Amino acid sequence: MANFYGQYIGYGGGGETTPALAGWYGTRGVVMAGYFPNRDTIDYITIATPSATALDFGNCITAVRGAATMGNGIGGRGMCVGGSTDSGQGNGGASSMPGLQYITFSSTGDATYFGDLLVGAYFPCGAGNDGIRGMKYGGEGGSPYYNPSIDYSTIATTGNALDFGDAVTPGGRGSSVNDGTTSIQAGISNYPTKDINIEYVTTQTTGNAVDWGYDFTAAWINGDATSSDSGRGVFHTPDTAAGTGLVTMEYITIQTPADSLDYGDLLGSASHTIGKLSNGTRGCIAGGYPSNTAIDYFTFASTGNGIDFGNLSVGRSMCGGISGT
Repeated sequence: MANFYGQYIGYGGGGETTPALAGWYGTRGVVMAGYFPNRDTIDYITIATPSATALDFGNCITAVRGAATMGNGIGGRGMCVGGSTDSGQGNGGASSMPGLQYITFSSTGDATYFGDLLVGAYFPCGAGNDGIRGMKYGGEGGSPYYNPSIDYSTIATTGNALDFGDAVTPGGRGSSVNDGTTSIQAGISNYPTKDINIEYVTTQTTGNAVDWGYDFTAAWINGDATSSDSGRGVFHTPDTAAGTGLVTMEYITIQTPADSLDYGDLLGSASHTIGKLSNGTRGCIAGGYPSNTAIDYFTFASTGNGIDFGNLSVGRSMCGGISGT
């Protein structure tokens, strides 16, 4: 099965047995910023190697919570997008930051200014991540407070974000999975209203999002999601009508529209978890409200419960994870 680089998924283009890396995953997972209190912490893990504690990477430009992340994986760059510097959760009234900042996966060090969003966003969804583009999808803050705007950036080129289009559902706190062509968003909310819908965009076009036509088993918010190298996306869906801080994981196949299916459970319950930590075959979910340190991992090709990976260097929630090499 060829990936979007024209190479076979799991192997390099020349037929060697070294796994090929694509635009939305990599060997290193990085967690940026966070909450309780607001954090400027950046730490990292090697996704293939469970460890006791994540290692120090550097610091964000400013302590921020409710930021999103996006990256270009094999291209080597990860970004922290928007967020808020308010001292509390700020539900329904938080200020929003327009700033974009980035790190280089292969080295450690502090984040660097990249540019600005068109509209500042608190709790946006980080989407796209096809190896070229990343997207800020929706968010809170500004006018209207729950906004539908989608901005995009070419991650290898610093500068201000550009207009992509609008989401089907205006709001923030969503989660996203993708493959090389399609970005799927779910769990978008006009807080505290929870959403059951799934919507998508084609990453290398511009225009408004489209309803995927299928749904989650229950409406939810405040989770995160992680993408595999073979078209499976796994969501942690914690805050539903049934309760807050649930352990539920569900999955979809990105090129096969259908309702989500049960994947398994995390070890512990928490909302505002951190996803996008993936090396293609293994995914990790980390942290959680208010300041959880736990990291669970799972194998995309199978279903089942999370397994203990280790811990973040500092417990936190409302932050972003991203992977690359």
